[in-house]
Amino acid sequence: MPMNVLEVAIYAMVLTASQPRPYECVAVQPEGVNCTNGLAVASETPNGVMAFNTGVQVIKDNQGRVRLSNGITTHFDSSAWVAFKNPGGQTLISVRKTGPFRFKFSNSFQCEMIGQNQDMARCYKP
Repeated sequence: MPMNVLEVAIYAMVLTASQPRPYECVAVQPEGVNCTNGLAVASETPNGVMAFNTGVQVIKDNQGRVRLSNGITTHFDSSAWVAFKNPGGQTLISVRKTGPFRFKFSNSFQCEMIGQNQDMARCYKP
């Protein structure tokens, strides 16, 4: 099953939240996603672990919770925002879905799927 390019783009924004800049991500063969900000994921394991080329892994549990191997955790609030927090509990960045294949971040960037085959995503400041 091909990797979700938009999902990789969203986690790439979380990982670069301290110094965000626009970028695009594209699916590559045989399996993987490369982003123009230097981040890449070669493949996803059968249990859903996504490993970035930086060594950080995105780990999903059976209840849909997500944590990153660098200590970042996710917290959902009642207004549909998902906060990504560091081990000290400080919010690094928040994100929410604003439409089909489109997400808005608390740093004013948004990520969306582009391309007819859903094989590309871009993150930019409108």
